[in-house]
Amino acid sequence: MPGCDDAMDAEGQTFPGKEIGTMIQQTSQRGIDIKLFGALFVLVGLLDVLIIEWFPAYVLKLFGVTITGPMAYVVKLHSPAAHFLIGYGFVFLRPWAWGLAMAYGGFGLTSELMNQWQFGFHQLRTGFMATTALFLCYVAWRRVLFADPVPPTPRLASSSPEVPS
Repeated sequence: MPGCDDAMDAEGQTFPGKEIGTMIQQTSQRGIDIKLFGALFVLVGLLDVLIIEWFPAYVLKLFGVTITGPMAYVVKLHSPAAHFLIGYGFVFLRPWAWGLAMAYGGFGLTSELMNQWQFGFHQLRTGFMATTALFLCYVAWRRVLFADPVPPTPRLASSSPEVPS
């Protein structure tokens, strides 16, 4: 079919390999992978809210400290809030989402490392730390997608007048 990205030879046969290469390149340039991660973050945020509501006795451990009492509910809500924000930012490729994801990933790694020291080694926590570190490396590699498309206006003059000597 004319206009497709398939390569055609003289007999009109198509070679779909070229289309696949073009498709991967376009997908990579549009950031569909990051947008899918964003949708997953929104889904995880929703699951966080449901878990917090359905299991109010769940005790959150942050930075080696078990959080209990009336403030525990409010502290637990940081997780879905962060996941919703990161998800929204990833879906719409907002420039601030990259920094938020990196900071929240660092927060999670540091907290889990301290939990390991305080509460002992746990395979699930170690797996979380490994996958979080790999995810942060991937997001750092895809940083160009989060660049602001409009560069700031260049400064033409100093903001303070110079004093003549």
